[in-house]
Amino acid sequence: MPSRIVEKPEKHETTAGLSSKSNQVAVDFPDPFAFHTPSPEEKYITYLPHSGFHNQRIELENAFLLAAYLNRTLLIPDVYLGNPAMPWLRFDKMYERILLQTKNGLDHCPQIPQGGPYPMECLNYDRWTKLPWTFFYDFEPLAADVPIVLRSDLSLEWLQSTLGIAKKDIQLMKDISPYEFRVYDHPKSKTPLAKFMNRYDVETLAAIDAKVLHFGSVFGSHRVLAQRPQHALWAMKVRTHMIFDTPVLVDTARQVVDQLGGTANFIGLHIRVGDGLFKVRASINIDDIYHALVNQFTDLTLDQLELLDNRHDEDRKERTDYEVKTLRVVSDVITSAPLSVDHTKLRSPDALGIVPAYPLAQQLSCRGQASDAVDTSRFCKTVVYIATDAPSGKDNPLLKKIRDTFPCVFDLSDFPFVFDRLGQVQVSDENVKLESYLIPMLDAIISAHGHTFFGTKDSTFTTYIERQLHPVYTSKEVPRSGPAVIE
Repeated sequence: MPSRIVEKPEKHETTAGLSSKSNQVAVDFPDPFAFHTPSPEEKYITYLPHSGFHNQRIELENAFLLAAYLNRTLLIPDVYLGNPAMPWLRFDKMYERILLQTKNGLDHCPQIPQGGPYPMECLNYDRWTKLPWTFFYDFEPLAADVPIVLRSDLSLEWLQSTLGIAKKDIQLMKDISPYEFRVYDHPKSKTPLAKFMNRYDVETLAAIDAKVLHFGSVFGSHRVLAQRPQHALWAMKVRTHMIFDTPVLVDTARQVVDQLGGTANFIGLHIRVGDGLFKVRASINIDDIYHALVNQFTDLTLDQLELLDNRHDEDRKERTDYEVKTLRVVSDVITSAPLSVDHTKLRSPDALGIVPAYPLAQQLSCRGQASDAVDTSRFCKTVVYIATDAPSGKDNPLLKKIRDTFPCVFDLSDFPFVFDRLGQVQVSDENVKLESYLIPMLDAIISAHGHTFFGTKDSTFTTYIERQLHPVYTSKEVPRSGPAVIE
């Protein structure tokens, strides 16, 4: 069966650094053949994971498409969680890096008492772990169409020892650039290569007779096109079922959403400012979100807005004290945007009111008037939830104008019980807690339950919330994206 969380039984003997409480939640690692038992004539497809969680998720979605197109069983690597994330490298380097990133022979590391001296080999022990994808997603619906085998060991030797495949039967599709190729599923497609280097037609890949087709990176939105009608339907099914299914996340998020008034009874924001380009453009991205909120959910005049957004011109500037390098193609930003209001998209006068539209939990309360210059109490009807990696969200100056304008703004710190719950989840054998990785996911699930969602430009996490989580959680159809279908 797919992975689930299980309550860890109480241990009477405690191991140093390991909690003995009965409410610990451990990760279940399923058998590789939990979904499918291969036959001798079977052919496979696999890849090398890299970068952060959501880039790896995009790789997995692309791999599901390729496996279906080529009628191959998908060998699914675990998802790597770490800080910093493993970057893209050329195939040989990335394969070597993955093999070196192991905890074999480090069983003594989690036994070291807290505060005790760490030997050199243990210094990075807690900074990364890996989990089966089944911890996050229910693969049963997808496995009904594409056979899958869970591959926790990414060595070529595992293919031989577990599946009986010789190295000569493995076709390595070695990439030397992060966007080495784009896969075209329709021979008449004229979709540009865009950032990709080479065109691979499905017919060409299907002609490869090797038992295993082994790619390096398959990351990139719409890297594997779905322009045939049946392929477009499969892509929609994959995206519709790549929805968080982890009970500890789903159940905890439900408690928070209920306290906020319920699904579709608040606005969800996803504001990423913590690293890379998002740090450089933090104030610009927040300003864009702020003005969307003002235009659609307030009746502020330009004079009133000038008082609340008195740093507007400064907020339209990129930071110059932070250098960033990125392989991704990113959008241009408008750094010169005169202050203005446009209420043509105002939801309705009913959006205004001095109390929340739906009752909040008793322990939640809207803050008092934040500005002496402008009466914002009539915006209490609009409840806002901010999912963010911004430190000290309550006092962070980047978020000040949102909080000054809308009295009913909440973030994860308003729900302290969630940290206790997520703090119980760990990879037991490693004694590695998963709280820091799960918090952004929980944040995303909560914000996706809003009736309206605004996110951060160029964030793959925002795109995931906007195009997949938000439609599913608010009972809408996941929209199709990518180049048009060719009939």
